Amino acid sequence: MISNKSKINNLFRHHTLYFVLCTLYFLLSTNVSFAQKKGKEKEIDNGKSKKTIVEEGKKYYLHKVDKKQTLFAIAKIYNLSVNDIVLENPDAIDGIKPGMVLKVPFEKPKPKETVKKTTEDKTKPKETTSKPSDVLAADTSQFILDTVEKGQTLYSFSKQYGISIEKIKTLNPEAVDGLRIGQVLRFPSDNKKPLVQTKEKPREKEKPATAKTEKAVVINEPANKTESKPIEAVKDTVKVPAYPSILKSEYNIAFFLPFHADEATAIDLDKLLKGDEELPNKTSLALSFYEGALIAIDSLEKQKLNAKIFVYDIDDKDSMNIEKILKKPELTKMDLMIGPLYGSSFVPFSKFAKEHNIAIVSPFIQVNKILFSNPYVCKVLPSTTLLVEQMAHFVVDTFSKQNIILVDNANTRESSFFNAFKSTANKRLLEKGLTTSDSVKQARGLGSVEAMLVENKTNVVVLPSNSQSYVTEFVRGLRSKHEKFKIVLFGLQNWSNFDNLDFEYLNDLSLHIASPNFVDYENAATQNVIKTYRNKYKTEPDMYAYQGFDISYYFISELLKQGTGFLKTISTDAFKGVETNYKFIQHPADSGFENNFVHILKYQDYKLVKAN
Repeated sequence: MISNKSKINNLFRHHTLYFVLCTLYFLLSTNVSFAQKKGKEKEIDNGKSKKTIVEEGKKYYLHKVDKKQTLFAIAKIYNLSVNDIVLENPDAIDGIKPGMVLKVPFEKPKPKETVKKTTEDKTKPKETTSKPSDVLAADTSQFILDTVEKGQTLYSFSKQYGISIEKIKTLNPEAVDGLRIGQVLRFPSDNKKPLVQTKEKPREKEKPATAKTEKAVVINEPANKTESKPIEAVKDTVKVPAYPSILKSEYNIAFFLPFHADEATAIDLDKLLKGDEELPNKTSLALSFYEGALIAIDSLEKQKLNAKIFVYDIDDKDSMNIEKILKKPELTKMDLMIGPLYGSSFVPFSKFAKEHNIAIVSPFIQVNKILFSNPYVCKVLPSTTLLVEQMAHFVVDTFSKQNIILVDNANTRESSFFNAFKSTANKRLLEKGLTTSDSVKQARGLGSVEAMLVENKTNVVVLPSNSQSYVTEFVRGLRSKHEKFKIVLFGLQNWSNFDNLDFEYLNDLSLHIASPNFVDYENAATQNVIKTYRNKYKTEPDMYAYQGFDISYYFISELLKQGTGFLKTISTDAFKGVETNYKFIQHPADSGFENNFVHILKYQDYKLVKAN
């Protein structure tokens, strides 16, 4: 049975507006902790936010993005570079939106050591300049950054830097499936000079891999030392976890969700019922997610699940709230942690999970940074790059003999998506025995695309861009050609959220997108979840409820079947859920797990249907 089950059922028995507030009041009186918010204060002074937080001893402004603000404009306000801001806010790489809250360094970061480039000695690594798309690379005081050029391979880099290919893959998980031109790689900076093999001094053979691998930890030199002195390094060990499995009679499961109960319960109930006020968006999201989770838990109870469910209200903007929860003694006894939902609060909890060998699930974060060197993290949403790569596989497998046109919108921030599609498609074409030059054309803008359209084939136009203004103009112009040419357009998942894209245009162009989410309402399992949700909460489930159900059902059922070491087999245990499927991959062995499953959806009869 579920501990406190009757309380939980009462908490969510009715999903009317009245009982939503009763729910939040109940949470305040149970084992869920809430931090009290201070009175409102002026948020902005001369463009700078007056709200600040301290994380790991470093002070930040909390800047709320205003309408029409750009990263460049925000950086100028705080006298910083765009890179300074993006480094602390990885999600900003894909663009910022009004209302988004950025962590802005209180002081300009001190410059890091870099490796100088010389033209005389070609054995030395090239110095690279960090671009916004490169900010997820590791600290350059500990690593050399090198950019992949045409003709370079993992083998050539291993020879250049004197390290094994496996070591390169360990430092660069994104390189496991191959290299892309323009991709930035990390190499240990303790190799002051790349090793060059000679007949007099052959390199020692690599030792067989063991359960422990070595990682160099660089100690920065004092300022009074010269550049020519080698950087001192010490050895540390990175343990690849064995994921020991223990089957328990009772499991502890924690949910970290942004209920913001103190705000929600302050809302005037009469105004809420009349529709004059609404619950905060994050509160509504958290409630839907948890309601879906409770349906999954009820279902698993029939399979003899016995668990204690702990629920915590996480304010991702309140570092004191996060610190307070992390100090709770019961957290060390958790067997599974689900959430927090957002990166700013997820990171400290993922570190805690690693320290205490607890599996932790990220429901909504897409960036792969959270997986690096943390084998206890499971990321449900595939990265945008992975979505693009899976889209490339589908395009080549379905349209290899048609007229494929890949569009470069000249946006350097999105060049990684262009390169990901190009390299993946070319590799797949070669596997099928086709030539890349004849099968994939590259176009720069709409005019170039129009010149490449043909009448005797299907024109497959791929635009890997999230720029709403560019995409809108491009789609409008391309649609004017659909009566003369047969066109199938491929775009990104975010296009579904663009308000100014005409559904008729998307339907005429048979828009295809790669997405991790799709609810098949004709599926019997989906219909059963909907029926249960309606009976229990007296309303319709939304996407967050489906996500809460799928995540909770899969990970808790794995815990029930395999015990605490279920991560050992997660890569082989596929799952077909209500709104997504799971197929987890892990590379390298000391990193986390990413869901590799992608739906290819297309607009047909003015609605999205599955294409794969």
